[in-house]
Amino acid sequence: MSTNEAGVPVRETDTVVHALRVFRHRWPVLLGAVLAILAAALAYRALSTDKYEASASVVFGAPSLSDAALQIDRGGVDPERDAATNVLIAESPEVADAVRKQLGVSDSASALLDDVSVAAEDNANVLRVTAEKSDPKSAARLANAFADQYIAFKARSEVQSIEAAESDLRRQLNSLPAGSAQRENLQQSLERLATLRAVATGGARIIGNATPPSEPSTLGLAPLVVLSIILGLGLGLTAVFVLESTDRRVKAIEELEREYGLPALAGVPQSAFQYPLAKDRGEGLEPYRILRSALEFSSVSRELDVVMVTSAVPGEGKTTVAADLAQAIALSGRQVVLVELDLRRPTFAQQFDIDTRQGVTTALTQREPVSALLQQPVPGLPRLLVLPSGRLPPNPSELLSSPVLTELLEELAGSGAMVIVDAPPLLPVADAQILLNHTVINASLIVARVGTTTRDEARRAKAILDRHLLRPLGLVVTGLRKAERYGYASYASEEPDEPAAVPVPARRRIGNRR
Repeated sequence: MSTNEAGVPVRETDTVVHALRVFRHRWPVLLGAVLAILAAALAYRALSTDKYEASASVVFGAPSLSDAALQIDRGGVDPERDAATNVLIAESPEVADAVRKQLGVSDSASALLDDVSVAAEDNANVLRVTAEKSDPKSAARLANAFADQYIAFKARSEVQSIEAAESDLRRQLNSLPAGSAQRENLQQSLERLATLRAVATGGARIIGNATPPSEPSTLGLAPLVVLSIILGLGLGLTAVFVLESTDRRVKAIEELEREYGLPALAGVPQSAFQYPLAKDRGEGLEPYRILRSALEFSSVSRELDVVMVTSAVPGEGKTTVAADLAQAIALSGRQVVLVELDLRRPTFAQQFDIDTRQGVTTALTQREPVSALLQQPVPGLPRLLVLPSGRLPPNPSELLSSPVLTELLEELAGSGAMVIVDAPPLLPVADAQILLNHTVINASLIVARVGTTTRDEARRAKAILDRHLLRPLGLVVTGLRKAERYGYASYASEEPDEPAAVPVPARRRIGNRR
């Protein structure tokens, strides 16, 4: 698999792995479809009664007696049309009414026709009369009755044809003079028609009587279950495909790395967000210790005095990441100042029990000393200081681009403290893009949440980042559902009740100036 210069996979080529990942996320849809189809099939099976099918076979199309007697050749008749005509005859109300009288049942002719189907066999002058009833003997009787009455109808039609031919011959005979040679031929034809009328069958006869079936025609329980599972899998896979193709949310760390073209420095489980106040999240800082180590490694080759934390859109957890990263750095013994530069929707009031009426805007507009505005939000952690946003200004973009902000950040970083900037998201407003142009900001961290960030949002955010010289250090992925998958649950370290301010050697201190 090819990678980019940051060591991030560019394209996922193993489609099997991708398919398995999709099924891991969408298996409830697949299982639900199978169970729904299976439940519907079993319910239908329980409410329905078994049906039995019996079939009788009737041959048709033999030369009629009148045609034979009169030596008429009808070989030019269309076979398909002749077969369709005989099917319609067998399913006619007249035949059904005769069946009703033969069986002595109270069902109407239309009701009997609902239980019977007639079809012509391929490449043969044979009709198959099939009856379906809840009783096997009744099904056989009904099929045989329709076959009998079809033949009887054809015979009656044949007799009527013979009688019509006889009537025509008599008219011709009466019109001829006595002693004519043609009279003898016509008389012989009349005698033959009279003989054949007694055995007229209409050219149809039964070649296979219906017998009572031993097994129902409806599906048994086992075949029904198998068919339902197959159908449910087909519908479930279709639903999974549709949902996956329309759902633009990123569901894995690897996908976020590909979309942003950045490595994931740390993954934060969803359980780390269960406490709203930062001071209550001390036991869930292990991901941020990993992130702190990544920053220490990056500080070997570049200064990291001021680090900006941002995201593509709101709701991805950037403020929580900034606050907990500041705690993790402060616990290592480094002085940290957490600055809130989201001047449109500040959320430090939800993270810390502090007074947010004075802060960044106070220092920028009223020239208040920044040291007087810093607050200690976590008891027992004096190395962590917070500078909230203060009152919301009417022109946040202009305020963030002012040289006064640069001076404020330089002053905070000049005291040897690590400055963590909680910036606005990249896409809704231009504030974060303005901060990317500040030369005092050394690096940025991008926060993305699995199951929330969409591919389109990630690509638009990447396009913005690519237009600025400030290269992000990497991603902090939040919203991971299984903490044990990343080792935070099974290999958690124990923190002392009172965090000790242990100095870090200068060569490993984040942002150590050279």
